[in-house]
Amino acid sequence: MSKIQQSHRLRRLLAVESARIMAEEGVVDFRVAKEKAARRLGAGGDAQHHWPNNSEVEVELQARLTLFHGPDHAADLRQLREQALQAMLWLEDFQPRLTGPVLSGTATRHGAITLHLFVDTPESVIFFLMDQKTAYEESWQRLHFGDALAQDYPCLKVERGGAEIRLIIFGLDEDRRSPASPVDGKPLKRIGVPQLRKLLEETPPSSI
Repeated sequence: MSKIQQSHRLRRLLAVESARIMAEEGVVDFRVAKEKAARRLGAGGDAQHHWPNNSEVEVELQARLTLFHGPDHAADLRQLREQALQAMLWLEDFQPRLTGPVLSGTATRHGAITLHLFVDTPESVIFFLMDQKTAYEESWQRLHFGDALAQDYPCLKVERGGAEIRLIIFGLDEDRRSPASPVDGKPLKRIGVPQLRKLLEETPPSSI
């Protein structure tokens, strides 16, 4: 086997193992999954030269979820989307948009629901949660926008209806500019309540 063939084989093995780790161990960060895969495969210190990109891992993840987790994955995904809808209705004053694996279809039962909110000030969301007597954890989320420098955005983690929800807070004027996807670098897809309802209607429980 030539070195090129060996490199391609290792790249594919890393993509498959990374996808398995994400599907079965609840790892949501692509880099963490690839690092674990490299260690398990004994790829060595130069493994990054053979690493698959995030798009390759996502393809393998979707295939694994469909092949090995079929009906269970579909049921888990629908539940997460229904929980996302309820959370968006709860947060409707902040123009919520669903994004991430729950929207793309690669979320597992371990995954969090990611919502983008658009507000005058982040404090308005915090005051809302306090009024609702909802506990939250504060952090920052670094996001990229094309070739521009990365920016840090406030992120609040809450639990509601048995689901973990990550609220990333944007300014009111940022609803038309979507950050880059960690998968392929393209503008991140996000949808509002009407689009999510339509998505749920297109995949009724009887078809899962």
